[in-house]
Amino acid sequence: MFIAYDGGRVTHLKQLKQKNILVTIGEDDTQSGIPILKFWDLDALKSTEVSDDIIIPTLLRTIKIQHGGKPYPVSTFVILENMSQCAVGLANGVVISIRGDLSKDKTVKQKVIYEGDEPITGLGFREQTKSTILFIVTTNNIMSYNTSAAKPTVTILDEQGCGLGCAVMNDQQEIVIGRDEAIYFYDPTGRGPCFAYDTPKSSLTWFKSNYLVIVSPPVTTSSAGTRSSLHFNSSKRTIASSNELTKVAIFDTANKFIAHVGTFMGGIRGIFCEWNSIWVACTDGRLYRLDEKDTPTKLEILFKLNLYVLAINLAHMQKYDDTSIAEIFKKYGDHLYQKGDYDGAMEQYIRTIGQLEPSYVIRKFLDAQRIYNLTNYLQELHSKGLANTDHTTLLLNCYTKLKDVSRLDQFIKTDNDLNFDLETAINVCRQASYYDHAVYLAEKFQEHGMYLDIIIEDMKKYPAALAYIRKLGPHEADRHLQRYSKTLLLHLPEETTDVLCELCTGTLGSGTTNSNSNESPTSSIAHNITAKALLSNLPFAGNETTSLHSETTEQRKNMAHSRLSYAPPSPRKFMPAFVDRPDHLTRFLETVFEKLWRNNGDIKSPKEQEERKSIWNTLLELYLMKSNKESRQKALALLKDESVDYDTNQALVLCQLKQFDEGIVYLYEKTGMYTDILHHWMEKESTERVIEGVRKYGPKDASLYPMVLSYFSSSPEVLVKSRQELLSVMKHIDEKDLLPPIQVVQALSRSNVASIGLIKDYIGKKIEYERKELKQVTQRTLTLFMTNNKCKHKE
Repeated sequence: MFIAYDGGRVTHLKQLKQKNILVTIGEDDTQSGIPILKFWDLDALKSTEVSDDIIIPTLLRTIKIQHGGKPYPVSTFVILENMSQCAVGLANGVVISIRGDLSKDKTVKQKVIYEGDEPITGLGFREQTKSTILFIVTTNNIMSYNTSAAKPTVTILDEQGCGLGCAVMNDQQEIVIGRDEAIYFYDPTGRGPCFAYDTPKSSLTWFKSNYLVIVSPPVTTSSAGTRSSLHFNSSKRTIASSNELTKVAIFDTANKFIAHVGTFMGGIRGIFCEWNSIWVACTDGRLYRLDEKDTPTKLEILFKLNLYVLAINLAHMQKYDDTSIAEIFKKYGDHLYQKGDYDGAMEQYIRTIGQLEPSYVIRKFLDAQRIYNLTNYLQELHSKGLANTDHTTLLLNCYTKLKDVSRLDQFIKTDNDLNFDLETAINVCRQASYYDHAVYLAEKFQEHGMYLDIIIEDMKKYPAALAYIRKLGPHEADRHLQRYSKTLLLHLPEETTDVLCELCTGTLGSGTTNSNSNESPTSSIAHNITAKALLSNLPFAGNETTSLHSETTEQRKNMAHSRLSYAPPSPRKFMPAFVDRPDHLTRFLETVFEKLWRNNGDIKSPKEQEERKSIWNTLLELYLMKSNKESRQKALALLKDESVDYDTNQALVLCQLKQFDEGIVYLYEKTGMYTDILHHWMEKESTERVIEGVRKYGPKDASLYPMVLSYFSSSPEVLVKSRQELLSVMKHIDEKDLLPPIQVVQALSRSNVASIGLIKDYIGKKIEYERKELKQVTQRTLTLFMTNNKCKHKE
């Protein structure tokens, strides 16, 4: 403490923030009453002339403030931190500007910049990039003055002012005005926001960045110790009454609420803010300190009062992390949920997405049957990319339960990136019979299998399905036709057969639908033989896999030769689908044969050879299923086609099962089985064919003659038809000496059909032949004997 004014008093003082300079205004001579402005350097302390023990700061300079011949008291003043300007407001309505280097003892210029009829109640500087604005406040007006302008003028911002002490500058360089009804903020452009606070105000003080300390005039109670009747008293008092109370309110301008209200006995001489505290100097000589509570304590108080919006704003101001702020939103949501405000609660829960476990919110709203609110939450969950398959399922179920087609469309038919599990979405739409939506998703994201599942199994749109398969190109078409060809053949036999023909002959278009699938199509065909099975003879493996992409070198050469754009899949994998369509299967196999194999009959590999044999055998079976002449002709033509390498044994079995004589005979003849041909006709009791056979094949196989000997004499009917042929056979046997006579006789007499005359004639002729033969031998022997004897006699 030191004496700043001899014989006078200090009326105003200000401590600069950037420099350790104390600026004071007071009176050295109470007689003259001239205000004097002094600048004190608190860093330069010195001893007084009276005593070395008394230390005072160094007085840098002194400036007398005077306007006209009569001095007027100073009501308020303001100074820039760089000490280049100072403005002093007088009670007579005059504002004096003091400019220059105020920290040094040089001549400074004082100038009256405003002169009015009402006392000056507030001043404040606003430093801008290229100018400095001075706010001037009177009891009736609020004005601005550009001190940097070449010809500065006063601009009226509002025609209402405020009382002394009720104007203060905030950290945003706005001047804050307090009137009885509200708090107002002004910048050089005019009035800005305001906050209603309807109570008399005697002073305003700004604290930190967002607090406004409001002091109300003292009130007196009607009797000591009671507060049943309060009266505002703003008149000047020299002694505080013991029953006076002064209210101090701290208003949070950022969050727009009263942060604290306190009352003090007696009046308040002044408020100042320093060392992060608010200091209240009372008229009774007491000094109170108000400290701001820490943030966690503030939040707990706000939670108890259910002031969650303020708590959230406070957390944001204190730069709490997202997890902590989400916890406050959760508390707020829980509070609103308990009150039954489900819409408001959901708004808060949505703000916790990414921090709060979604199941917590979902469970609450499922229990409360608040499907609409739950839908909003799940939708936001998807928009942020934090949903899983269960969330997608639940959201789509909510849409379908609410029958909210518009939002279902918006969710599914979005142009944004996919933010949900595709397969789940398709399945849920399908289960809820929203087939159009399921088909849209499947087609958009090229889920060809799911698309065909829906359009075939659910929507029964078989033409559309077949058209879609055509667009896929050969590889995808192959894969999906393996699964759906049977169903499509059932409903669209002609069209489906056409597509299969194109696919398996290498003429199906490349397609217009891009496919991301690189998987080799596979088929698994069960080996199930029944009496009605059309393809009972096919040697299919139980788990045979055919790949369009597993091309051998020979196959690639074959493709180049045939000018195919892809290696056609095996027709055999599609044949089971034709189980109820033999006519279409016939056309299918014929087309493959004619277009693919007719001019390219070279067998490329054992596997391909086996496959072709199987298909040709199937085609043969299909021909033989019908007994008409055209089908039998086709069957025989197939057997005789040298380019067809069918399985002869299996073909023979088929011909025998279907009693196709022409085929049987051809196959026997092809394999040199002439005996079997005659046996076949013998079993058929076709004597003419037996005779024809023995004439045709006898020269090639002499064993046929003895075989037919018994047959010709097997029955009277046969014998009648074949008597001449029998004689011819017997003659041929004798001539070729194929059988001893005894065996011939035994063969003829075995059936008791041949007549005794026939046997007698055969035996007589045979004996006569033997007699002649014996006579000739005897004659040759005698001649030889006689010749030998003559030779001996001569010797």
